[in-house]
Amino acid sequence: MKRTQFSTQRVDLITSHLTEVVRDLRLVDAADYIAFIRCELFGNIADIVNSATELHFHPGTLTFGLGGDYILDWASSPVVTLDLEFCNLGVSAYFRLILSAEESKIDLHHLRFAETGRSPAENTELLDAAFQDARLPQLAAPERME
Repeated sequence: MKRTQFSTQRVDLITSHLTEVVRDLRLVDAADYIAFIRCELFGNIADIVNSATELHFHPGTLTFGLGGDYILDWASSPVVTLDLEFCNLGVSAYFRLILSAEESKIDLHHLRFAETGRSPAENTELLDAAFQDARLPQLAAPERME
């Protein structure tokens, strides 16, 4: 996607909403992701993504897009790329999560809004609202009785 003021804001917004999911996805060894991608065992990656999202998002709102890639050579650390899809409240976002030893990045490919004619700023607010609506309520720790 071409970088604009709004696309940069939207990537930052998506990144902030996926912090916990990315942390959970990083618990899986890079070698496992690479093996699954190389052997085209995308169902295994879908299971991992579902497990990482189930505590944070409603089912079906953030899913694995059945695609991925990796960079693995003798001169650098591995890089794993996973296709992800987010759909909620008429907002669909298609992006790649890039995982490396140094960082995690979002590469936003496409955004689709069910309602057209809104301003870019309103669409960014709608994207944020869709992510907030897709989140599961976080349970607070019960108070201790003494």
